[in-house]
Amino acid sequence: MNEIDKKIKISNKIYPYISGLSDDLLFWAAINTIFLTTVKMLSASQVSLLSAIAGLITILSQGIVLKIIKRIGNIKSVRLGLLMLLIGATLITFGNNFSIIMIGVIFYNVAFLFKGMDSIILRRNLKYLKSEDDFIRVQNRSSLIYAIATMICSFIAGYIFNVSNYLPMILCIVICFLNIVFSSLLYEVEFKEEINQYEIKAFKWTKVLFLIVIVFGLLYGTLETTQENGKIFMQYFMQKHESLEKTAIFLSIIIAFSRISRVISDLLFNKIYNKLKNKFIILLNVVLILAISFIIAGSFVYSKTVAMIIMGLGFCMVLWARDPIMNFLKNALLNNCSKENQQTAMLKFNLSRRIVRCILATMVSLILLKVDVFYIMILLLVLVLIYLNITIKLYKMLGTNSNKIIINNINYENNEREKYETN
Repeated sequence: MNEIDKKIKISNKIYPYISGLSDDLLFWAAINTIFLTTVKMLSASQVSLLSAIAGLITILSQGIVLKIIKRIGNIKSVRLGLLMLLIGATLITFGNNFSIIMIGVIFYNVAFLFKGMDSIILRRNLKYLKSEDDFIRVQNRSSLIYAIATMICSFIAGYIFNVSNYLPMILCIVICFLNIVFSSLLYEVEFKEEINQYEIKAFKWTKVLFLIVIVFGLLYGTLETTQENGKIFMQYFMQKHESLEKTAIFLSIIIAFSRISRVISDLLFNKIYNKLKNKFIILLNVVLILAISFIIAGSFVYSKTVAMIIMGLGFCMVLWARDPIMNFLKNALLNNCSKENQQTAMLKFNLSRRIVRCILATMVSLILLKVDVFYIMILLLVLVLIYLNITIKLYKMLGTNSNKIIINNINYENNEREKYETN
């Protein structure tokens, strides 16, 4: 085994851990809404406004971000993204006003545009080793590690939060720092002819690529909005009947079970994917429809215990669908994209969810000025019902268009490897 192969294998082994533990700010995912609304004293409308403004700035920054990625490469882009996560977590934790928290959320959002290049690193390394079929397995392992980590965090987040409101966020900062340290083990195979290619070529859209990006943006952006507003909806529902301390514990229990659901989803992903193939994306859309329906239906149940069980079940279904949506569509994107367009395609892929998130967050902020969060959940249900038709179109297109593109990509990468070995 040569030196390059050794570096690639070490990088591929460490990838699931770095990617999984930086997929989000771990404790932040469990206590973000209650932290912002009770510790930072922000309203539900302000929480949505944070997402809207940060999302808009992230969208507007895509040109600059792409130039930086092209200039510094994928490895340094991932490290820059991890550094921005650290800065964002610090500002959110210790920010004493809305503006500073907003800057932290902006860093948090933009960070994932840079960090998203880690999938390209994995994909190219696997192709060099002629193991590209392992991509979705390794990517799913990354999701599983994140799911297990957030599940553990969710079990203890409520109790830690009651000990010290700031302790969960301080732990986020520590984890961000460790991710930066271990990112030094990442390695990407580099072809000599690529070293001085910094120019940004025109991105070549195809119908299937366009639809993949659109479906991901719609489903994932709406799922994130549902996750955030679903927690607020459940929190407000519980606070009508329980104290803040009990609400924090109850909410952390629901979130903990949702993380278990996410772990189960990641464990079953390969089996379900191998059985359903492209039909899987339709199933995920249907699950999202059912999830929102359960969250809404629970609020009408007279028994508060039964109501929380139904709402909690719906919230668990939201988390069950999250990683499969990301992994299925990310794999479809890279399968249907040429190597020279991968950076731009991945940036647009990750940006699509920010665009949808920004639009929905703006709508939510404006709607909440007039009505309560219940109507937000109704709006989200209507949207995912509409998405089903688009998802079915993608399923049909993947079945008819992807095979030829995959074969071309494999041939292209094999030629690149031969060039590299010749040189």
